Amino acid sequence: MEYARPTSRVALFGLLFLSTLFGCKKEDDPASWDVDVLAPLLTTRFTLADIVPDSVQSIGPDGEITLVYSEQLFAVDLDTVLEIPDTNFRYPYAFPLPGNDAFTLPAGFPVISQNNLIRFNLPDLELSRLVVKEGLLELRMRNKIASRVLGRFTLPSATFPDGNNELSTSVEAGTPANPSFSSVVRDLAGADFDLRGQAFNDVNTLTTAVAAQLDPAGSGASVTNQDSVIVEATYRDLVPYYAKGYFGSRTIAFGSGTNRFGLFDNFVGGTLDLDRVTLRVNVENGVGMDVRVRLNELRALNTRTGVSVDLQHSILQGPINLNRAIDLGNGSQASHYTNELDNDDSNVDAFLENLPNELRYDLELELNPLGNISNGNDFVYHDSRLKADLELEVPLNVIATDLVLENILKPDLPGNGSDQVLGASTINLFATNGFPFEARVELDIVDRERELLSHVPTTGLITSGVLGSNRLVQSSVRSRIVAELTEDQMDLLYGEGRFRIRIVFNTTDQTQHLRLLDRYALDMQFTVGARYFVNGDE
Repeated sequence: MEYARPTSRVALFGLLFLSTLFGCKKEDDPASWDVDVLAPLLTTRFTLADIVPDSVQSIGPDGEITLVYSEQLFAVDLDTVLEIPDTNFRYPYAFPLPGNDAFTLPAGFPVISQNNLIRFNLPDLELSRLVVKEGLLELRMRNKIASRVLGRFTLPSATFPDGNNELSTSVEAGTPANPSFSSVVRDLAGADFDLRGQAFNDVNTLTTAVAAQLDPAGSGASVTNQDSVIVEATYRDLVPYYAKGYFGSRTIAFGSGTNRFGLFDNFVGGTLDLDRVTLRVNVENGVGMDVRVRLNELRALNTRTGVSVDLQHSILQGPINLNRAIDLGNGSQASHYTNELDNDDSNVDAFLENLPNELRYDLELELNPLGNISNGNDFVYHDSRLKADLELEVPLNVIATDLVLENILKPDLPGNGSDQVLGASTINLFATNGFPFEARVELDIVDRERELLSHVPTTGLITSGVLGSNRLVQSSVRSRIVAELTEDQMDLLYGEGRFRIRIVFNTTDQTQHLRLLDRYALDMQFTVGARYFVNGDE
C-alpha cells in the first residue's frame, strides 16, 4: 500500500489556537480546554501490487493480468558430483647402513632421485583430466642430515599457466635429535593435470619426479642409519574448473528439501479460487553425463495455516531422464527437459490455492544409469549445474473468499506520550472501491512484536465496484467505515501501540470467477474525530 501523511497539521493547530483566544484570561497556572476536532489521519491506495508484486505481473492489451512467477526448486552443485579431497604423498629416504656405521657423503650428493606414479583416492570417480580453478600444492621437507639439502619437485604430466611445472625448496642442516624443516606453497590455479599416467592408459594417476641433494656449495656430511630426508607433497583445497573421465554409476539421495515460496507473502488468510493454473517444470542438465531424476514428492505448505497439499501428476510416478550436456571446449551446452501441468492433468490449482509459503520436495539423482556409455568422456565445468525451476502462469480470474491482507502502521498523532492532546476518538474510513470485491475492515492495536493489545470494533462494509455486462468493474463505489477508540486505546497508540489493519475481501459473485485488471484500485482516507486537549490531557 502507498501511504500519505496529512500536510495540514500546521493549519489545523492554527485553527485550534484561534478557537481558544476568545473568552480566555491570563492566570498564574496554565489553563486547559478540550475541543472536538476532525482531522485527516492518513490516506492510502490499495492496488494489485499489494497482492502480488509488479515484477510478476504480465499485463495484456485490455489490462488483464496474468501472474508469471519463477522459483528454483533445486540445484545440484559441482561438489555433489565431483569432490577432490585433500591428498598427501610422502617420499622418505633413509640410509641403509648397519649398526653404528657411518658414511661420508660429498657435497652435491643426490640423496633422493625418484620418478613416481601417484594415485588420487577418488571413490566413484575415474578422472583422466583435471583443470584446477583453485587449490594449493604444499611441499615440505624434513632433514636430519648435517648438511643443507636442496629439493626439487616436478610434475611432468601437468601444465601450468606460466609454463613452470617445477617446485623448489631447501632445508638447513639438522640432526636426528633436532631435524630442520622447510615449506613452500605453489598456487595451482589454472594447472592442467593429465591423470592418465605414464602410458596414458590409467585414471586418477599423476606422474611426479622428486629430487634432493646435499648442497653443492657445502662440505658434504657424515651419515648413519639415523639420518634421513623426507619430502611431503600435499594437494589442498582443490576446486575443479574442468574434469573429464567416468563419474561412476551411482544414486544420490537428497531426502527432503525445503524452499521458500514468496508469491503469497502478503496474504494472511482466506481462500483464493483460481480459474486456470499452468505449472512448467524446467530441468537443466549442464553436466556431461546422463542423469535420471526421481521427484518422489512435491508439497505446497502453508505454515500460517499448517495445511499442505501434495502435487499429483505423472511426473511423480516415474523418472525424468536427462541427456548429457555437450562439451564445447570452453563450456557446455546444457540439455533441457520441460513438463507442463495444468488443471486437466493434475491438482496444480489446489496445490497453488493453498497459498503456500514453502515448497518441500524429496529427490533422488541417478548418475550414469546406463553405465559408462561415454567410454570415459563424462565431463563437468565449474559453472555446470543440474537444476530445476518451477514456472507458474496464472491468469487472474478468481473467486476470493475471506481473503485477508494485512498491514501494520504507526499513526502520526499530535503531542506525545507524556503530553497527549487527543482523547477518545472516532475513526472514519472513507473508501472508493474500484475492485469487484466487497470488503470488511478489521482494526486492532498491536505492539512492536505484533502481539494483540486491543481490538477496535468497526461498523460498515466497503461496497464492491459496480460490474457491467462484461463482468468488469465499470464504476467505483464510495463507502464509509466507522471505528470508535476509547481513551485507554488512545493511550496505547501514544505509547508503543500501532494499528493492525486487515482488509477481508470477498468477490461479489462466489459462483463465477472474476477477471482482475491493472486499473483496479481501492482509495482510502482515514480521518479522526477526537477531543483535543489544550495544555495536556487533564
